[in-house]
Amino acid sequence: MKQYLFLLTVVLFTLFLSGCSWLYESGKSAENGSDLSELNLNIMPFEFTNQDEETVTNEDLEGKYWIADMIFTRCPSVCGLMTPNMLNLQEELEQAGLDVQIVSFSVDPEFDNPDRLKNYGENYGVDFSNWHFLTNYSDEEIKELANESFQSTVEKDPEQDDIIHSTKFFLVDPEGNIIRSYDGLENDVDPIVEDLKSLTGS
Repeated sequence: MKQYLFLLTVVLFTLFLSGCSWLYESGKSAENGSDLSELNLNIMPFEFTNQDEETVTNEDLEGKYWIADMIFTRCPSVCGLMTPNMLNLQEELEQAGLDVQIVSFSVDPEFDNPDRLKNYGENYGVDFSNWHFLTNYSDEEIKELANESFQSTVEKDPEQDDIIHSTKFFLVDPEGNIIRSYDGLENDVDPIVEDLKSLTGS
């Protein structure tokens, strides 16, 4: 009976978390993520502002592998798992000697100004040297970026004080192609590190 109650609790908790996440699942599934290379997804041009009020563009990231996700500072559920998992990834990438940028797009740009994003990152102990939290765009712009580049959605939940967004970590290659996605709610980041080692010959 105790085992049944435990499993039921886990299932209900998982369903609760899913309220803040939705991604059009496509691409060829693989053991260590989903291969998106055949979908020909590309990062659309952007010019946004990071937590230090610096301008960051897609061109700034050219020539590098980078990881992207979508979060917001007052997210009531999944972002509280995604950001620590991304932090774990950042630490593992550093230990592996991999020069990879991390970009977190806020899906709540009207609220998430640079100061709020800076405080958000500091509260998690983020190293900002290779991690940009981006804002200073409209709701329509982030919806377009999510849809056109990542085949995902950003929508306000009419029934809850929440924003529906992807919980994936996306791997972008030096040419701006989105080539893989990973479960951002999964704290085992070894598959991402191994993929990057393979891609960079490290």
